[in-house]
Amino acid sequence: MKSRNMHHRLLLANSNSRSDSSLFPAVRRKLIKTVAVAAIIATCAVAVFASISFVLKWGTTGSANGQFSTPRGMAVDSAGNVYVAEGNGNRFQKFDGNGNFLMKAGIPGDLPGGFVTPSGIAVDSAGNIYVTDDTTARTSKFNAAGVFQYSIGPANFLAPSGVACDSANNVYISDTNNHRIRKYDSTGTFLTQWGSNGAANGQFNLPGGLAIDAADNVYVADTGNNRIQKFDSSGTYLTQWGTAGSGNGQFSSPSGVSADTTGNVFVADSGNNRIQSFSSTGTFNEAFGTAGTGDGEFSGPQDLAADAFGNIFVADTGSDRVQKLSTAAAPVVANAGTDQTVECAGASTSVTLDGTASTGSGTLSYTWKEGATTLGTGATLMTSLSLGTHTITLTVTSSGGGSDDDDVLITIVDTMAPAITLNGANPLTVECHTTFVDPGASANDGCAGDLTSSITVSGSVNSNVVGSYTLAYTVSDGSHTTSTTRTVNVVDTIPPVITVNGANPMTVECHTSFTDPGATASDDCAGSFPATASGSVNVNVPGTYTITYNASDPSGNPAVPVTRTVNVVDTTAPVINLNGFMPAMWPPNHEYQTFSVTDFVASVTDSCNTSLNVSSVVISQVTSDELENSAGDGNTLNDIIIAANCKSVQLRSERDGGGDGRVYTITFKVTDASGNVATATARVVVPHSQNGDPAVDSGPHYVVNGSCP
Repeated sequence: MKSRNMHHRLLLANSNSRSDSSLFPAVRRKLIKTVAVAAIIATCAVAVFASISFVLKWGTTGSANGQFSTPRGMAVDSAGNVYVAEGNGNRFQKFDGNGNFLMKAGIPGDLPGGFVTPSGIAVDSAGNIYVTDDTTARTSKFNAAGVFQYSIGPANFLAPSGVACDSANNVYISDTNNHRIRKYDSTGTFLTQWGSNGAANGQFNLPGGLAIDAADNVYVADTGNNRIQKFDSSGTYLTQWGTAGSGNGQFSSPSGVSADTTGNVFVADSGNNRIQSFSSTGTFNEAFGTAGTGDGEFSGPQDLAADAFGNIFVADTGSDRVQKLSTAAAPVVANAGTDQTVECAGASTSVTLDGTASTGSGTLSYTWKEGATTLGTGATLMTSLSLGTHTITLTVTSSGGGSDDDDVLITIVDTMAPAITLNGANPLTVECHTTFVDPGASANDGCAGDLTSSITVSGSVNSNVVGSYTLAYTVSDGSHTTSTTRTVNVVDTIPPVITVNGANPMTVECHTSFTDPGATASDDCAGSFPATASGSVNVNVPGTYTITYNASDPSGNPAVPVTRTVNVVDTTAPVINLNGFMPAMWPPNHEYQTFSVTDFVASVTDSCNTSLNVSSVVISQVTSDELENSAGDGNTLNDIIIAANCKSVQLRSERDGGGDGRVYTITFKVTDASGNVATATARVVVPHSQNGDPAVDSGPHYVVNGSCP
């Protein structure tokens, strides 16, 4: 069993630090009010001390009858009545052995019958009561009715605390800060003293409680040295026991001591919040109590008193109460605790076995076994057990003899299914037409441990097809099966790319046909498909046209639009259609004859510019195959005059008399809207003779250009 012992160390003043007896009691009183100053919690394996048992308690904080304000001193008389000195209550109270209030005595103050901080209390065989006060340095004597008789001190004392009476009614007082014991007779006459400051045999360091046994041996709680010293009635050193610590037989500021009629010595181990029992020679018997406020728990107990009936009364100082204990023997009863069902935690599961409910006299020892296998010892035992049912046997043995067994059933069960943890995201998004790699999962079971390698996965993912896919993960620990799923969404978030087929820009001849070569959309997921075109081209009207291509994949991702420029151009010249008219001028009388465009041009055609007609034709040039003024032509000039609007021309009717006739060549021109120019020529002749040979064209010798574009 793990004991939770709160060790309260009472910090007592060092006698070497102050020599003024008027100063120490104030310090002492303050420490009494705070009770236990330093707490040391020690957890260790100890025995259960069942021969000392809790009987009852009485008292609460207060000043009414039966209440307490820092109970410090305890005493019992031959009739089993109990006396309590209150450190901060300025009084002592008397009770019967069951805590019923009988009487009280004391008034506040440093005066006869008064108290400031009463400390120790004792009762002689005549029923007289002695109470020490470590502030006033007095030990006051009262008769059995509580009437003040006289005081010992304050002379020769510095903070007296413990007090005890022997069979002759001599009085022993712990002169605490003088580190000695002083002895008086029942009239207050000084008899002897012994002790000095130190740690050697017979020396003291702040001695506290005192006790007298049936042989009038004196037991001193040597508080500062954490030990008990034993002397005969004259102060001769006999023996000692104890060291500082929390183990059996060790002390932390022992402040009270008591001896019963059967030779047992009880010690108020104040700093360890317990009492301990010893033989009259210091052999450890048992310990009882831990820190706390429950029954059998203590808060800095400062004194105790054992009566002749096997009872022990403890001043539970910090809790302002008195606890009554009994030393009656008890049989050993093993209690291995209640059956346990524990969830499996691996190959082996930690289980705490608890036998602290076992009881019995003496020091109990504990042995835990499963079958013939010893699992360990101690009132509580932490052990590891495998999956299944285990029967554990606890054997409890008492130092005083006797033992008992008890079984406890521990069942390690696996009621929990394994847990699967998916790696990565869930749901998981995968881009279409990429590679999908399952991030997998891990599995763990409280009993079977890591089951990752046992996971099975069902389902598949086609990363080339948009959709939602499910992967199922399943694992079993042999008793339970767990499944979980992951959703994998194959998505297409990348838009297609449009590529224009054919040339861009594209040139189309006017008044021809245009066929759009189209565009192709390419998508990683959906593949290739035609883009949708918008816009039109009028092949009969030159200009720049735009065709826009759009596309969206099946997931609705729109492509960036792409355009094609189509240039409808007119590069074909129009055609001038002549009527074949070739007039001959006669006579060559040097007179002008006027010829118009319409005399020669029948029509104009253009595949694109349909608005062209004869009116669009101009005379761009007229040539003569003879010189303007050559011999024999009449000596004239300006034989060719083109009208300002270029729609007609005046030609002089003459020719070289010695030549072969004159040929005028008229060049007609027409220009379409695209600037394409068409020309045609017609001839006008002046024959050499009226009935002779036709005129012969000798090529241009005289040229006149029109002024029209």
